Amino acid sequence: MKRIYKEDDVYTASIKRLDFIFENFERIYLSFSGGKDSGVMLNLILQYMKERGIKRKIGIQILDNEANYEYSLEFMHRILQANAEYLEVYWCCMPITLPCTVSAYEIDWQCWGEADRHRWIRPMPEQEYIVNLQNHPFGDLFHENMNYDHFWDMFAEWYSQGKPTANLIGIRTDESLNRFRAIMNDAKETKGGHQWTKKNTEHVWNVYPIYDWRTRDIWVANAKFEWDYNKLYDTFYLAGVPISRMRVASPFMSESKSSLNLYRVIDGQTWARLCARVGGANFAATYGKQLNYHSFTLPKGHTWKSFVKFLLATLPKESAANFRSRFIQSILFWGRVGRGLNEEVIADLVKNNVRFKINGTTPHGKNELRRVVIKVPPDDLDCLSCHNSDVTSWKRFAVTILKNDHTCKYMGLSPTKHQAERQKAIQKKYSKVGVEK
Repeated sequence: MKRIYKEDDVYTASIKRLDFIFENFERIYLSFSGGKDSGVMLNLILQYMKERGIKRKIGIQILDNEANYEYSLEFMHRILQANAEYLEVYWCCMPITLPCTVSAYEIDWQCWGEADRHRWIRPMPEQEYIVNLQNHPFGDLFHENMNYDHFWDMFAEWYSQGKPTANLIGIRTDESLNRFRAIMNDAKETKGGHQWTKKNTEHVWNVYPIYDWRTRDIWVANAKFEWDYNKLYDTFYLAGVPISRMRVASPFMSESKSSLNLYRVIDGQTWARLCARVGGANFAATYGKQLNYHSFTLPKGHTWKSFVKFLLATLPKESAANFRSRFIQSILFWGRVGRGLNEEVIADLVKNNVRFKINGTTPHGKNELRRVVIKVPPDDLDCLSCHNSDVTSWKRFAVTILKNDHTCKYMGLSPTKHQAERQKAIQKKYSKVGVEK
């Protein structure tokens, strides 16, 4: 567990971060998913509190999305109940809107929605720490079908009670480049100048005490300290799933869609309910891994541009409008502003006679990248050696549709103004329902 760029090993470094957290935050809570990282984070903080005789309780926030492996549920209940004297648990089974990337017909879906009670993947749990629409303590702050990002921030401020609060999150930069960039972002507001903290709301900082742990460190810690963990990972291992692909997340989100098929093998009863809950789950599980850029072939008589138009014409009205607005946003961005690309990609564009111009430079970490403007999207860029989502093309748009990527994460886009307004409309529509209940 030693790191060559610092004197402390990652365990010692994380303990020093916990020292800072307990000294500087009046309230502390952990976002707990039951996965390997949040599991280690919970075990770490429990061991820290026990060894130091800390009597204060920490909060536990769980956003239950209905769809959980039985192994995960057993582990989560087991560790929470075994350490109840140290924990203030909010296991939230609330009607919240989540992204959906397995269906052409559903841009998002609502877990624990009252209208879908007859289709819930599993019954409402009954433990004393369960928070649902009937007993939640959030008052008017919560509205039925609130977006999960908004719920995250709402809970943070509600739990803070107006005091400096730390939200412990078990993410690690080893997992993805996006996570590394989030931690290393110099523009964010930190606590005490620590890069592993980020101010999220008025009174709450997200903190990442194990951000520099590697996957190996997670399992070394579990073995060395004999910590309890989610035995689902044992089953993943026996099933031949690479360690880097072992994920516990909402099965309909892009991050875990590739492992959706494992529900069918590991947890058959949950799998059947998943298929009944959201249309497209079975198709995504069967063919999801095969749906990559080079696996798609162009139908006879089409260009990729004409095929995109054909696909948009066959989609439900709402889905088509969403994709169309995102593609227009992308075309305008590439045509007016451009995107920073490394010199290898730019040389590849020149080599393959792709028409572009340079529009200055753009910051990228500590480096400056030349910003490439492409006025007219090429039909495809199969000739390039870089990742095919890096540069605009009509095939890139087609793949986005065929992957049911309603958020256009494949294209690197953020939510549009229309999507934000749509979410506000949903909140307004159901706000009276939340108040009356």
